[in-house]
Amino acid sequence: MVPSQEEPAAALGTSEAQPPGPAQVGEAPLPDPGPSEGPEAAAEKVEVEPREPPEGGWGWLVMLAAMWCNGSVFGIQNACGVLFVSMLKTFGSKDDDKMVFKTAWVGSLSMGMIFFCCPIASVFTDIFGCRKTAVMGAAVGFVGLMSSSFVSSIEPLYLTYGIIFACGCSFAYQPSLVILGHYFKKRLGLVNGIVTAGSSVFTILLPLLLRVLIDGVGLFYTLRILCIFMFILFLAGFTYRPLASSAKDKESESSRFSLFSRRKFSAPKKFFNFAIFKVTAYAVWAVGIPLALFGYFVPYVHLISTSAAN
Repeated sequence: MVPSQEEPAAALGTSEAQPPGPAQVGEAPLPDPGPSEGPEAAAEKVEVEPREPPEGGWGWLVMLAAMWCNGSVFGIQNACGVLFVSMLKTFGSKDDDKMVFKTAWVGSLSMGMIFFCCPIASVFTDIFGCRKTAVMGAAVGFVGLMSSSFVSSIEPLYLTYGIIFACGCSFAYQPSLVILGHYFKKRLGLVNGIVTAGSSVFTILLPLLLRVLIDGVGLFYTLRILCIFMFILFLAGFTYRPLASSAKDKESESSRFSLFSRRKFSAPKKFFNFAIFKVTAYAVWAVGIPLALFGYFVPYVHLISTSAAN
């Protein structure tokens, strides 16, 4: 009889030949490579910690870009009284009360659309980021302001200046507020003050510049010169560089190109949180600010129409 090969192995002890079976006590089991242990599952396990604001560096350039945005947008809007007089001389007469109101409504519509579009601009900022939203808004504002210089009557200005230009300004303005919190935390109050001062400086200087330009080259060429401000604003939007960590980028890349992912889709992101209106302090503040703005913006637009009519 031929001896079995298992007997010598058994004689040598359990250290050399052991039958396949469960792992010994105290020995860590080997990980089971299942289908879920892929790059997608690994990306899910990565926890991205929020990056601390740099408190300077590139942030100072971002601050100057945001300052230019506030200055150019609200400098042009707050100087609408000078543009109103020129529009009235170009398209009608100050003795026509109906024409005075129609002309004043151009600036009023433009100012209103800037803040009316802010909630929509905020959603776009959350989806596409500050840089893309600001650049797109400045481009739309440039198109609206340029097209306003080719109209032949007051009615098309409602669309070109009052809606297109104003909506573009809104989409360029909203990211300039958000991006400051990405680059500054301790100095955020100081930076916000400097950025807000930009609108004050431009509001003081632009009426003087517009008066010289209108007297020299007329209304239409003045609007084309103002397009330079929007073009600079377009370039300034590219400075809104996002501060995203590499781990987060890798996670988004893996989820973007995984066509046959087994992960469950998460619920859609909630952009409008109406539950905050249940807080009494916030509700009072949210209602009080619009009421206060009635007395803030109306004189810019309609006080000049009253003086022109008289």
